[in-house]
Order: sequence, then structure tokens, then C-alpha cells
Amino acid sequence: MNKYALFFLVASTFFSACCTAKQRVIFDTDVAIDDWSALLLLAKSPSINLIGVMANGVGETRCKPAMKNIPALLDLTPAKDVVVACGDDYPSDGYFAFPEPWRVQADTLSGVSLPPSSRKVTTEHAVDVMHRLLNESEKPTTLIATGSLTNIAQLIEKYPQDKNKISRLVIMGGTFHSKGNIIVPNFTDGHPNTRAEWNIYVDAPAAARVFESGLTIEVVGLDVTNKVKVTSAFAKDFKNKVATPASEFWDKVLDDNDWFIDSGEYYFWDVLAALVVIDTAFCKGKMESVWVSYDEVEGAGKWTLESIPPLLKTGESRKHFDPATAGITHIGGDNPKVKVCYDPNADDAFELFTSTLNR
Repeated sequence: MNKYALFFLVASTFFSACCTAKQRVIFDTDVAIDDWSALLLLAKSPSINLIGVMANGVGETRCKPAMKNIPALLDLTPAKDVVVACGDDYPSDGYFAFPEPWRVQADTLSGVSLPPSSRKVTTEHAVDVMHRLLNESEKPTTLIATGSLTNIAQLIEKYPQDKNKISRLVIMGGTFHSKGNIIVPNFTDGHPNTRAEWNIYVDAPAAARVFESGLTIEVVGLDVTNKVKVTSAFAKDFKNKVATPASEFWDKVLDDNDWFIDSGEYYFWDVLAALVVIDTAFCKGKMESVWVSYDEVEGAGKWTLESIPPLLKTGESRKHFDPATAGITHIGGDNPKVKVCYDPNADDAFELFTSTLNR
């Protein structure tokens, strides 16, 4: 019996007798392809009490499809009483957005259909929902953010007292020693930014505020996710072990994205962040001060989405940022130190992921 099979046996027995021992988790997601598997992983983990799933329209998905797709994905898991909500439709400032084809894939679950869910979603703003959930228990809650940090930044600005209710914030975002992922062939050819990662880039001001906040943060950036590549061999192995509705769905997604796997550019981005939430051993790194750049420029450029409203909620004019420097995560400065993950165990990551989805 391998160590994760033994873990599941012991954990399932223990947690069934004492559900309060589970880690309370709120998942803030942009409901993209790797978020689907991360959501299934968190919802099926015996050590996690998933109490909320938040989205917004800033990342790859839009609010309307997100409020349909998240409940449908949760139906593939045993998770109950999970509050689902959405936030703003646009970044806190700036005019950046993910490429439209990626957003269509996120909105449509890559064409893999799921039955409509009867779960109810709230019309409350995601930030207000997080505030309510954080204060429903005296026990601190873990946050995991795998999209833009828009909701998290708004939470700590609107409800600064809630920082004491957050035990840790695990972020999938940024890169420090690896190249960025803004430039993707056939989608963003010619983009001037070679150093940023998409989740930070799309709302850099929000990310900057989160890294200034003093929260206990673990950063799962491209430096670590690039070491956990999804390969055709993994997809084949996973297919041979499909045993649940959750794993059956994910197998269909892998089949539909075989071209993505063959490109060599598909990694365990958000899944690895979810694994860090489940087991801190997946984040071996060091404490660093991190700051995020976003240089203001005059006028719109090629890489902006002009349909984004020009006025912020405050009535102020929305700013333009230099696409060449926006969203770059830098080591140094005076911000409170955060833990930057560097050295994952890829074999353990694939093993725990596969075992959990097939529980």
C-alpha cells in the first residue's frame, strides 16, 4: 500500500468521525481548464472542508457561465453546502484580458457537457460572501486563489479585519526565475512581456496590494509548476484508472486537449496549488519579499480590451498600464515576506491527484 493510499484510509476514517478536523477552504478561481481539476481535487479530498467557491469575470471565465459550471462540477463530488458566488466583471484597474478563445473554452468546459445542477448560487458579491464565510467560524480559513487576485484584494480593502480570519493564502501566480507565460504561439505572438504570468498580469494592481497585505502567503509560481508537466504518458495512466464521475469528466477533458498535452506547454498549474493546500510538503521553498510592477502609460495599445468600461466603480478613470512590464513579480523590496515554492515532487503530485479523483 503506497503512502497516499494509506493516508486516504486513515484520513477517511478519522474525518468521518470528526469533520471539524478538516481544513476550512475557500477556493477563488477563474474556472479555466486547470481550475476544473483543482476544484474536483479540493472537493474530493478527505482533509478539506470546501465551504465556498468564488469567481469573477476578470480571469478566463465570465460570471454567468461560471455560476453554471461550478455547481455542475461540484455535483461530481461529495461536497455539500458549498456557497458559490461571483465578483466583478472587470479588473480592479487596467484594460488587460485573457485571449478570447481561452475564455470560450473556459465558459464551455472545453466542450465536455455536464448535466445542469440544481444547486443554488447566491447573487451576493463574492467579496461579501467571503467575508460572511470567514466570520461564520472562530477557526481560521485557508484561501486558495488560482485566477486574478481581484477578489482577494477587494476583500482585504473592504474588510481589513478579516485578515485575522485567514490562516493562509495559497496563490497560483507569478514567476521569479522561469520565463513568463504571456506569449503563447498562435494567440499572443509578438507580445512584449516575457516575464509575467497571466494570473498576476491580468490585474497587476490587485496582485500588488495582496503582496503588500501581510497575509501568510505561499506562492505557487511557474518556477515550480513547470516541473510538473502533464504528459501523454500521464494522460494514458490516468485513463486506465478512471473509476468515478469526477475522473471520467477529467479524462474527457484530457482527450479533448490532447493537442495541448502534445504541445509540451500543459502543466499542473492550479492543481499544484490545490495540492499545496492539502499537503504543505508540496511547497518547499524560501521566504522572500515580493512586489509586482505595473507602469502607467498614456492611451490604449494593441494588447488592451477596449470593451472594458473606462470608469471604475469609484467614478475615476481607468488607467492604462505598460503591457511590457505589467504583472512581473520581483524579488526584493520592503513587503512582508511570503513563501515562494520551488521544489515539488512531481511523482507524488500525480499520484495524490489521481488517487483523490478516483476515491
